[in-house]
Amino acid sequence: MATSTRDALSPLDALLGALSVEIEAFAICEIGDEVGLILPPIDAIEVHHILEGTLHLRVDNETVEAGPGAMLLVPPGRVQHLAASRDTLISKTASEACMPVRDGMLFVDVTDGKEPTLRIACGAVVPDPNGSYGPLESLIRPVAENLSDVAVVSAAFAALLEEVAAPTEGTRALTSALMKACLVVLLRRHLQTSRTAGTAPALFQDGRLGRAITAVLDRPAAEHSVTSLAKEAGMSRSAFAREFKAALDLTPMDYVSRVRLNLARRLLLSTGIRVEIVAATVGFNSRSHFSRVFREYYGTDPSSLRKSGREKP
Repeated sequence: MATSTRDALSPLDALLGALSVEIEAFAICEIGDEVGLILPPIDAIEVHHILEGTLHLRVDNETVEAGPGAMLLVPPGRVQHLAASRDTLISKTASEACMPVRDGMLFVDVTDGKEPTLRIACGAVVPDPNGSYGPLESLIRPVAENLSDVAVVSAAFAALLEEVAAPTEGTRALTSALMKACLVVLLRRHLQTSRTAGTAPALFQDGRLGRAITAVLDRPAAEHSVTSLAKEAGMSRSAFAREFKAALDLTPMDYVSRVRLNLARRLLLSTGIRVEIVAATVGFNSRSHFSRVFREYYGTDPSSLRKSGREKP
């Protein structure tokens, strides 16, 4: 029996397939009992991976507490205060306590000369080639999940701690890869806990838009239109188009195209399915149209991308 795209891909698989999600690890932070760390706003989604201790994170008027094994996502442009306890006597900015270490990593020490009680690996989510975070574009509040019960995360933690103890060539690349693997687990856990609690995931600023986004991710090859997606969202066509563009900085149909193209790219690189079948699978009616749109987006045609991917070691 043939398996449909909807059956083959879970919403999380489709969500990640709609993004060129990467994490760039950039810093290891060590924080003492009585000193807080202030991180200035940056134009990126930040990731905090708690290796040791308990983090008390203050963002805007919200405080998040998370222990070892937890991972957090913080929306762009937010001032952050990181501490090992609720009450800190002094706070230092990252620029006051930052020094470069091996392989382009930064080491931030706010222990005030004492043993650290909190150790965090920090990174940033890297947008796709067009500067978009896709569904993560509308992240509006911090996401925190305890992942200490997940075996793959525990293994990643052990490797991260080893790298932190002795940074060397390749530390940044390895740390980025480990954090990316844990990001998948974080998103999966967040979707599960949101569903259980009956709340909208923080990935979706507006629950109505979330329904439309989920429809695209679940059924990328369906004959979506602005009208059909507005119906999924329970909104008028004009209001839906306006709110969607404001939230994701993409029109609804540009988003549909991006989901399809990223899914096609993954299929081209990970399977031997013929190009025309890939095109039909993700919702394009002709190979020529698919190839033209693919080339406009990625700067190469589907066959060349597949060939270059196979030639990589």
